[in-house]
Amino acid sequence: MRRSLLLTLLLSCLAPLTPAQADTYPSKPVRFIAPVGPGSGGDSITRFVAERAATLLGQPTFVENKPGSDQTIAAQTLLAAPADGYSVLLVSPGSMVINPIVIKELAYDVRDILPLVGAARANVALVASPNARFGNIAELLAAARRAPGTISLANYGTTYRLGGLALQQQAQVRFNEVPYKGASQMLTDVIGGTLDAALTDLGGALPLIRSGKLRALAVASQQRLAELPEVPTLRESGLPDFELTVWVGFAISAKTPAPIAQKLESVLMQVVAQPEFAAMATRSANMEVMGQSGREFSAQIARDTQRYRALAQGLDLAR
Repeated sequence: MRRSLLLTLLLSCLAPLTPAQADTYPSKPVRFIAPVGPGSGGDSITRFVAERAATLLGQPTFVENKPGSDQTIAAQTLLAAPADGYSVLLVSPGSMVINPIVIKELAYDVRDILPLVGAARANVALVASPNARFGNIAELLAAARRAPGTISLANYGTTYRLGGLALQQQAQVRFNEVPYKGASQMLTDVIGGTLDAALTDLGGALPLIRSGKLRALAVASQQRLAELPEVPTLRESGLPDFELTVWVGFAISAKTPAPIAQKLESVLMQVVAQPEFAAMATRSANMEVMGQSGREFSAQIARDTQRYRALAQGLDLAR
């Protein structure tokens, strides 16, 4: 009888939360985990969303920066916390798509992470110093073909590394790959002439391009961008299949009770639907709003996984 009572108590503790129980969520501050450092576009978006979500949730929120190890540290931080909706992770193609494809013995299982909201999408640019010896994308590729491995192409994170390898494959050139931990030091080195070129998100690079400190050689979008109408796409520069964009969204532990996940998804969807979010995303990171629900965001991740897996296999990078 005592064993039966203990089993009943245990099962009651493990039972999913009911909608009525979810009404008490949240009853304490909610943490937003950013896999990037302070001052970056992803950090700005996380802080904006966290601040606006606090008003809708009726509880304080705070941002915890956990950069490093290709976003693995941040993902582990989320999954080490209780699955109770009090930890929210900023995710990107690096953490949700590319890491599971290219990293052997990845320290987390992407299936344990539940996408809630696809927030915004950033465009990517290939940039160089305005004093570089090549003035456009054609001259850069010609220089790389004349002397394979002598032109440096910098990147940061697995998304840009894979993009750089795809660029080399499609252009049939070989660059000297130079990996960085983040965009800030990388762009400083491009400006100073230490590096020949770099792939980077346009949000961080656009102010430097406008001020003349960087030169945009090409953009990785399907069409030319309104912000840089004179800059060609890589597609029209001889790489008809090339496209590279970087999105960000928010996710929680997949073990979070459904009523709490649904409530949090609803709140985050309301935040990214605000005109102020679109204005901030454009101003701070030159990103466009996605506004995808959890189901739509999951479908986006599945499509990107299929596309990047095929690319990684063609480059012999898939684990």
